[in-house]
This record gives sequence, structure tokens and C-alpha cells, in this order.
Amino acid sequence: MLANLLFMATKPLVGGQAVVEGVMMRSPKSFAVAVRKPDQSIVIRERQWLSFSEKLPFLRWPLLRGATMLIESMYNGLSALQFSAEQALNEKTSPQPSPPSGEGVKTDWALMGTMAFSMLLGIGLFKAVPHIMAYTLGEIFGQNGQSALPVDHMWFHLVDGSIKMSLFIGYIAAISMMKDVKRIFMYHGAEHKSVHTFEKDLELNVENARLQSTAHPRCGTSLILLVIAVSIVVFAFVLPFVPPITTNKLGESLFLMLLKIPLMLPIAGIAYEFQRAAAKYPKNFWIKLFITPGMLMQRLTTREPTDDQLEIALAALRKTLWREHNATPNTSAIDHIQTYANFAQVKEALIL
Repeated sequence: MLANLLFMATKPLVGGQAVVEGVMMRSPKSFAVAVRKPDQSIVIRERQWLSFSEKLPFLRWPLLRGATMLIESMYNGLSALQFSAEQALNEKTSPQPSPPSGEGVKTDWALMGTMAFSMLLGIGLFKAVPHIMAYTLGEIFGQNGQSALPVDHMWFHLVDGSIKMSLFIGYIAAISMMKDVKRIFMYHGAEHKSVHTFEKDLELNVENARLQSTAHPRCGTSLILLVIAVSIVVFAFVLPFVPPITTNKLGESLFLMLLKIPLMLPIAGIAYEFQRAAAKYPKNFWIKLFITPGMLMQRLTTREPTDDQLEIALAALRKTLWREHNATPNTSAIDHIQTYANFAQVKEALIL
């Protein structure tokens, strides 16, 4: 009883991500993925989580913790997607408690390679393309050899940022029309509903989760939108004051484009702090005004889930909270995989 009271008094921060036919949930001490298999059973993979900041406490500092969280989320998200695809798309998959010796290392390297490729793709699409487009527009509308949008002027970075924001929103709108993506967005809605249920201290069942909102102020979609918005402001008011390294317009433009990449770490940190404030003070007028675009954006990235999808989100949430109740000093990243016939078995096995 005392342990439960202490747990509720220090309620852990929980968040997640939709994956293929499933939901990933993260809490301070747990990383769990629940997936609906083709035979309708529920498989849950969970491991005790140890954040980078546990080993390197300085990563908890404001501005640093946001970048740390984004890197961890990307790695865990790709790991969860890999597992969910294996379980949901292959009826013959038979999960093992732990991989053979050395196999986990290969998987980690594969995930890091995928993460690196994803980061390069993101940099190309949302950094290089908008910058090149802004530069090209400046050259097209310039006169007498002078660009209409010099790279050392605020307007260049405002146009660059507007193109970047338009690309992001357009990309989300386009993929939201795909059948498979719509289903993932339904699981995204289920993830939000289950987190709302937990945060309101309601029993973690489908009936309570069904009544909750599909939008959440700590959503990753909102965070990305915040990162883009903050980057527009930072680039517009900082980069014009960076001393030029060359008189060549194209060379200077390429230099500033590359400079934007390391600046994304502090920008992510700033955006994360804004989002933390939004989650802490959701009823504040100015906070609500600030997060409204991100909440509206979630109308594209979430859909109303079915009851069986809510069961998956609640199963993943229950597993992470079970770990919070039963955490041990052991910090080894060993996967614990268990299959349940239905959600009733999950509730029976994971009593909170």
C-alpha cells in the first residue's frame, strides 16, 4: 500500500508512439511495445530502460535534455517499429526471450544505421531543400546580379522557414491519405487516449480511454512543429549576424546551410522546454495560444481508434507502469517478450 501511495505521489511521465499494429510506451524506467498479431493475440516486448542522462547527469540540464530526448526517441521508435513489423506482418514469427549471443549487437548497429539514414533524409528534405528553394527564389527575383533574398538578411530565413513549414504540413497531409498510415494514426489516437486516462488517475480500461481526447500537448507532432517554429525565429535573428567566410554568394549560402545542422540541437532543447511548460500549465491563456497550432496539427496525425486498438495502447501502458512498480537495480537491456490471448489476460497478469 505504501509503495502504491508513493508511486501515485511521484507519478512517472509517460509517452509513446504508434507503430505497425501496435503502440510503444516509454516511462522513466521502462520501454514497452504491444502489438496485435494476426491471430488477434497480444505480444508485448519490454525492457528496463536506462536513459543516457542516468549515466551522464549533465544531459538533464535545460536545453540539453530536449536534444537527448529526441535522439533517444528516434532510436527507441525505430526499434519499436522493427519489432512491430516483425510481429504484425509475419504470423510465423516466434519471439524469443533474448537474442543469441552477438545478435543484439548486430541489431543495434542496424538500427543506428537506419537512424543515421533517417537523419540524413530529414536534413536533406527539411534543411537543404527549403534553403536551396529560398536561394533560388532570391536569384530568380533579383536584379542587376543582386539576390532578392540575400542569405545575410532576415527575410531569407523567414522565407526558408515558411517553405520548411509548408513542406512538413504538406508531407503529413499527403501520407495521412494512405490506408496503412491512417491505421497507424488510429493507434496514435489510442496512445494519446490511454495516456490521458492514466494522467487523470482513471482505471486503465477501454471504457475510460474511449472518452478521452486524441490530442495531447506532449505529442511528438506538436514538438516537431515547435522545433520548426523556433528554428525560424533563431535562424532569422541569429544567422544574419554570423560573419561571412567568403564573398562568393553560393559558398556563403552553403556555409549557412551547414551551420543550421548543429544549431538544431539547442533549438530542439528550446522547443522541448516550451512543450514541458505547455504540459505543466495547459490552462494558461498564453500557453494555450502557443500550443494551439500543434494541437490542430494532431487532427491530421491522429484518428479515433477502435476498442481493440485501445486495448493495445493500454496493454503497453500497463506494462511500463508494471515496471515502475517493480523496478530492480538491474539495468541490463534484456528483452522480456510475452504473448497474451487477449486484453483480459493482460489485465490479470499486469495488476497495478
